Amino acid sequence: MNDQVSLNNQVLDALLVDYAAGALSQPLEILIETHLAMNPESAKTMQMLMQLGGILLEECEPVSLSEDALDKVMSAIAEDEEPLQKVTHAENSFLPRPISDYIPDLSCTKSWRSAGIGIARHDVKFSQSDMRATIYRIQPSRAVPSHSHTGSEITLVLAGGFSDESGTFGPGDIAVQEAGEVHKPVADADGECIVFAVNEGDIRLAGPFGRVFSLLVK
Repeated sequence: MNDQVSLNNQVLDALLVDYAAGALSQPLEILIETHLAMNPESAKTMQMLMQLGGILLEECEPVSLSEDALDKVMSAIAEDEEPLQKVTHAENSFLPRPISDYIPDLSCTKSWRSAGIGIARHDVKFSQSDMRATIYRIQPSRAVPSHSHTGSEITLVLAGGFSDESGTFGPGDIAVQEAGEVHKPVADADGECIVFAVNEGDIRLAGPFGRVFSLLVK
């Protein structure tokens, strides 16, 4: 197992634990929920984590609560709720939920912004998260310009696949890039690659076309 595969596994394990604990931001929560719908092995791991959490909860000593405790909790939940940016389209039915609810009509070019030749993007906005959540469509065999990130990037492959310096990724796979790492994803030749990427920071383009391309992805 190489270092990148080990990193991917470590980050995925941590994300699954945080998801089970309800500690993820909404972009990562949606990413993990979609991953679980696509990856039976991770779904089994999540089931085990939830069962373990139930056992630990049963072993906890009961704590007395005030009479208005439930009202306070429900009020806090209501204040924390965020309108979901759902845009369900029949054309996206081949993609798993919940991410399919956030993807514009794949056949409508007006829903997508150009991010370079053969690359389109759609930004998913979350008012209560500073993370950047973006859905990319990359045409077959198209290479994304070399770039790095000022923070970590978690990418879930929704359809098709891609390869970069760290390995090859297909539907349901999660790729992890640490801050400062430079990579150049290339879509597989047998079909369009669609990914959901969540970034903690900004993208930094490398190479001679970096400055021009960076204007397209801001």
